[in-house]
Amino acid sequence: MPGCGKSTVGRALAHELQYTFLDLDTLIEEQEGATVPQVFEAKGQVYFRQAEALALRQVMQQEKGVVLATGGGAPCFHGNMDFMVEHGTAVYLKVQPSELMARLTRQDLEARPLLREKSPEALEEYLTETLAQRELFYGQAPITVEAGNKAVMEVVGAVKRHLDTLH
Repeated sequence: MPGCGKSTVGRALAHELQYTFLDLDTLIEEQEGATVPQVFEAKGQVYFRQAEALALRQVMQQEKGVVLATGGGAPCFHGNMDFMVEHGTAVYLKVQPSELMARLTRQDLEARPLLREKSPEALEEYLTETLAQRELFYGQAPITVEAGNKAVMEVVGAVKRHLDTLH
């Protein structure tokens, strides 16, 4: 979900593992020559989700030793979660909607087309409903870490411990 720490934890985990960190939204922006909000506005969500699925497959088939942060919706479209589980190790950073609300700054909200211009009440309702819908996909990740109210390195340590038991 937006605000769960994917990029922050991902960077720190990549550093710990001596892997490369990549952000799927950044790769899409480079591929499209536009920001994610611009792609959403100019070409729509359907186009964005197709570009996202393509970028995900390109990265996971070409790169090794990578920690990849995806957008929160990425696992829910085009069989992406199945693809991630088959070709890598998916990690679900679980954070409750109330904490997501506290973590999201005005700048974060403006950068996310699906969140901008929502009142605090509408935003919390959206986050709660969206998380409930996405749990079906997120729950397929072989690693789930409760990331709420925890320091970044505490979450990284939990992910590393899970990785050690899988490999």
